[in-house]
Amino acid sequence: MELKDAILTRRSYTKYLDKKVDLKLIADILNTAIYAPSSGNMQNWYIVLVDDDDKREKIANASLKQLWMYQAPIHIVICDKKPDMRRMYGKKAEEFGIQNCSALAQNILLLATEAGLASCWVGSFDKEAVSRIIGASPNEEPQIIITLGYSNDNPRSTRYELDKVCCFNNCGAKIKGFDLFPLEKYTTKMEKKMKKESKNLFERIKGLFGRSEK
Repeated sequence: MELKDAILTRRSYTKYLDKKVDLKLIADILNTAIYAPSSGNMQNWYIVLVDDDDKREKIANASLKQLWMYQAPIHIVICDKKPDMRRMYGKKAEEFGIQNCSALAQNILLLATEAGLASCWVGSFDKEAVSRIIGASPNEEPQIIITLGYSNDNPRSTRYELDKVCCFNNCGAKIKGFDLFPLEKYTTKMEKKMKKESKNLFERIKGLFGRSEK
């Protein structure tokens, strides 16, 4: 699967089959995902894989009782290693730490999609409760949970058109040239322009010949 296909077909799944995921497959995904960018190459993430039934049920309850999470055979908890970031970035440590963990999470989601797995990014949970469940130290703060498994569901998703979420130089400024997309619209516009210019040129040539005949 091409990267573009993985991006376009990735969805957030809340229904999972009762089917285990090969841990070797997860290891392959994570071995690639950890090449995500991070501030100063700090790689401040700490990954906890959870396949224990009891722990997954507790995590689902700690995630605002999103009990559908329990169906997923694997929970990936991405933690932020705080001390490393504080030493390097001080007050910016929290912000940069979350950004780095998010980059890793996106890699995991796309690689999981490429591997034929269903996944979902979960951000609403009690951090202290999840920390207790996975035995995290005070220096390892859970930031993101990813559910992972197989699914025969077909969740739908739509996106705003690009000109609704993108501007040029200043917020709200119309992007010059964005009427070039999609390509069909651009092609049609250019065809009309060329026909108009050809007609004008023909009229000018006709006028010249007309004058010469007189």
